[in-house]
Amino acid sequence: MKVSIITVVKNAVNTLEHTLKSIYSQTYQNIEHIVIDGVSTDGTLDVVEKYKDKISYFISEPDAGLYNAMNKGIKAATGDILFFLNGDDQLYENTTIESIVEAFRKTNADMIYGDLIAVDTKKQTEELQPGNIADKFFWINQCLCHQVIFYKAELFKKYGLYDEKYKIAADYDVNLRCIIKNKAKAVYVPEVISKFTVGGLGHQNKETYDREQKEIAKKYFSSYQLEVKKFLFKTCRALIRNKTIRQLLNMLV
Repeated sequence: MKVSIITVVKNAVNTLEHTLKSIYSQTYQNIEHIVIDGVSTDGTLDVVEKYKDKISYFISEPDAGLYNAMNKGIKAATGDILFFLNGDDQLYENTTIESIVEAFRKTNADMIYGDLIAVDTKKQTEELQPGNIADKFFWINQCLCHQVIFYKAELFKKYGLYDEKYKIAADYDVNLRCIIKNKAKAVYVPEVISKFTVGGLGHQNKETYDREQKEIAKKYFSSYQLEVKKFLFKTCRALIRNKTIRQLLNMLV
C-alpha cells in the first residue's frame, strides 16, 4: 500500500523541520509526501528547499483556507491511504506508518484512527487524548483530529472532498459523511499516532467552530438523537469509557 502524507503549512519555520524529520524517519518506505504551502514569508520555504529531494509534490500559492489547501493535497495524492500532518505536528514513532498499514491489511478498514498527544506550548504540558471512545455516541458531539485518522483514498472519491464552506469544522463533516451516512468501516488501534500542537483554528475561533459543528450534526443525526445526546453527554460522559455502558448508550443514540 502506498501512503500519501499531506502537509499543509504556512509560516511554520520553527516547527516544520520536526514534522519533516518525523515523516522521513519512518520505517515504512512506500510513502509519498505532499507539501501544500500558503505562500510562507518567514523562512519556511528555506526548510522545504533543504528537504526537496524527499518531497514528492510541492506547491506554494495562495489558498482559500485550510480545507482548500487540504483538498489540493488530496487531488495531488496518488496513494492508497491518505494522512494529514500539519507543519507543527509530528508522527509519534518511526514505526507509526508501518503499524497503520498492517492494521489496514488485517482489518480491511476504510479508516484507521488512534490516540493523540496534545502539546500545549504555552503551559508546557502534554496530554494523552485516547481515541477509543469514538463510537456512535461520541460522533454526535465530538470530532477526532485529522492528525490521528488515516483514510482510504477511495473515500474522498466516493463521498467527496472537504466542504470548504466550513472554515473550521470540515473534518467533522467528512467523518460523519463517511462513518454515519455511508457506513464506512472505522477501526481504532490502541497506539499514539501523533503529537498535535493545540491552539489552532478551532481554539482561536470557538464560537465559529461550535456553530459549524451544530449545523453539521443536524445534517447527520435526528432531532431526537441530538436531544438525547445533550442529556446523556452532560451526565454520563465519564461512564462511556466502560464498554457495557457505552453499548447501552449507543442503542439510544
